[in-house]
Amino acid sequence: MKKYIVIGLGNFGFNIATMLEENNCEVLGMDSDKDVVQKAKDFISQAIVGDGSDKEVLESLSLKDFDGAIISIGQDMSSSILISLYLREIGIPRIVVRSISEDHGKILKMIGVSDIVFPERDIAIRVANKLALKNAIDYLPISDDYGILEVTPPKSFIGKSLKELEISTRFGCQVIGIKYQGTNGELDDLTGKNLNVKIAPTANDVIVKNSIMIVIGKHEDIERIQSLH
Repeated sequence: MKKYIVIGLGNFGFNIATMLEENNCEVLGMDSDKDVVQKAKDFISQAIVGDGSDKEVLESLSLKDFDGAIISIGQDMSSSILISLYLREIGIPRIVVRSISEDHGKILKMIGVSDIVFPERDIAIRVANKLALKNAIDYLPISDDYGILEVTPPKSFIGKSLKELEISTRFGCQVIGIKYQGTNGELDDLTGKNLNVKIAPTANDVIVKNSIMIVIGKHEDIERIQSLH
């Protein structure tokens, strides 16, 4: 079982901690707010009140056998940097830090933080692209030029197999999954219990009515598919 410490149990930290627990990880949560810690105790393995920016406190927790740490200290950039530095010195192999600005991220990178996340920025980019791209159901950026999109297939795709459509040849994109519902392949409710997702479909898989294609490729190439009728 993997073990993680989550320092800062606000919305971001709390949600990561509970998701790690749901994925069979052991989680130690820490926050300086007693009420926040009390709330978290019902959801994670252990929650304690403490100041993560105090090196002696961190050293007293015997963290050397932990697989990683997640730091989410609100807007307190200096504490976040100090905690990251101390955890690096302790020898935590993987450190994930919620960054509040580009400068914050640069400093974290300089001290050797392995994973730097910008939740607000990343969500804003994802939502903006989802709204801007025609027929996009959901969007996950990979780089400035590439992304993974859930796309409503053009009517001309319905009833045809991936082999017939030749999407990779014609558009330079790859269909990496198809979402559909029930045994008849019709997708009436994306959140329904009967939702099926086929990952890595074969050339013989057919795009059926109301299905959703999960496509990876350049934004401009995916947009060419979305412009079809």
